[in-house]
Amino acid sequence: MTASLPSLPLPPSRRTLVRGAAAALGAAGLGLLGRRAWGADNDKPITLSWTGTGLCLSPIVVANELGYFAKNNVKVEIINFAGAVDQVLESIATGKADISLGLIHAWLKPLEAGFDVKVVGTAHAGCIRVLAPKTSGIASIEAVKGKTIGVSSPAGYGRQFFSTALARRGVNPDQDVQWRVFPADQLDIAQKKGEIDVIADSDPNLYLIEKRNPGAYLEIANILKGDFKDRLCCIVAARGELVKRNPQQVAAVVRSLHQAADFIAENPNEAGRAVSRLFPKVAQQDLGNILSTIGYTHHARRFDLAKEIESYAVDLKQVGVLKKSTDPARFAKFLTVDVLA
Repeated sequence: MTASLPSLPLPPSRRTLVRGAAAALGAAGLGLLGRRAWGADNDKPITLSWTGTGLCLSPIVVANELGYFAKNNVKVEIINFAGAVDQVLESIATGKADISLGLIHAWLKPLEAGFDVKVVGTAHAGCIRVLAPKTSGIASIEAVKGKTIGVSSPAGYGRQFFSTALARRGVNPDQDVQWRVFPADQLDIAQKKGEIDVIADSDPNLYLIEKRNPGAYLEIANILKGDFKDRLCCIVAARGELVKRNPQQVAAVVRSLHQAADFIAENPNEAGRAVSRLFPKVAQQDLGNILSTIGYTHHARRFDLAKEIESYAVDLKQVGVLKKSTDPARFAKFLTVDVLA
């Protein structure tokens, strides 16, 4: 189950070289004191679990490949749970892993059950979109009323994101539309056969659908735009007990992932090369193009982690994913610990 991560030498960008030189000079001046202040200084490895299939979670691979974990003085062992989102979260709740990354839409409901898991950071903003064929006349979210939406999972992120987007436009996601499930790589085929009207999924799948059908689709919703602009998408979660016992170690992992995300934002093509072995069916150039569209600098702006979780909790409660009795503000405050604050 241990992930086989790529081991590719990446040519550093000029900015990376400048940053590296500055870091080296700073370390020389600060000595051991600076090193201890920057990193976790803990020899016990952190176990990080993930699905191994989410391109948007590339900071995990980049942090491992480019040595950001080592720079922050934290040892990380990466475990691949072969694509099962529920298993990844369960691995933290049961103590099989310490930290993981995942989509907020898929995780808030199980976290509502009371697992001893805390949200400790944000991985990035935006990786879910909705496409409609240009010939359909569907050019807005409201126009989806009465239509059939294709998704790759019956209760996955595509359905949950678009359900909240529909509800914000006065369209009841349970009564005013129909949902049908198809394998991700067959969603465009289902649309061409007339079995669905629009597609709700993420990249790289939607990118590849658009590439196979140049000019055929119109984007009608994107988690990076409109009501959801500047909101996180994937989160970093950790065992509650570890957060209490060693918040510095958790912070070192989160910091490493943020630094890797910054590298991807500045060097998407190099990052695409680093993760290409995990996505052999996607050309390296396409990987770079997709990575350049994901909001990897979301963490760089000042934001309130609990407030962002609360916003999603409000949306998911409105569409019946979270319980009616759940207080979004209280739930978010209980769930989040900003280890970098």
